[in-house]
Amino acid sequence: MKQIKIRLQNPKRLVCGVAADLASKFGWSCFWTRMAWAGVTVFMPSVSLLIYFVLALLAEQWRRPV
Repeated sequence: MKQIKIRLQNPKRLVCGVAADLASKFGWSCFWTRMAWAGVTVFMPSVSLLIYFVLALLAEQWRRPV
């Protein structure tokens, strides 16, 4: 469980990094943002997939300063 928590808190990309970009843009916890995405995906997979792709397209505009 500790390794999963460490992996979810890591701001580096998991798939496309939309949750990490949202967390950094709004100052949220990366772990809880990814947990929210996981919950939404379980309960509403088609809606969350659509939102994920829309946010992935917008993520280019949100790039974190390196």
